[in-house]
Amino acid sequence: MAGLAVSEIDPLELLVLWWRAERDWSPVEGYPMECPSTRGWRASRQYDDANGALDTDERGLLIRHIGQVVASIPDPYRTALYLVARNRATGVSVWRSTRLPENEDERAELVADAVQMFVERV
Repeated sequence: MAGLAVSEIDPLELLVLWWRAERDWSPVEGYPMECPSTRGWRASRQYDDANGALDTDERGLLIRHIGQVVASIPDPYRTALYLVARNRATGVSVWRSTRLPENEDERAELVADAVQMFVERV
């Protein structure tokens, strides 16, 4: 992530990154994302170039920023972004919302507008 501008990343990948981080989502069932005995542990800043701590911190800041951008977008566009992120992150396109139009063309147009709003604000 270091040295990579947000504008160079696919906006849908940013949404997926945010959705997974917000939900501590893991594709593997049964294994915790972190060990309870080491929760809150921070790596030393002494070897940031080798241990990836700086990259992890940057990723966390990026995820927080993406969440703030998504939260600032009004409904139903925010709902569309949630569903796009969830569908992409889980690899299925079954998630729907009653807040979005039933008509596929209208829904696709709304999703496109939502992604455009997201891109403009990121």
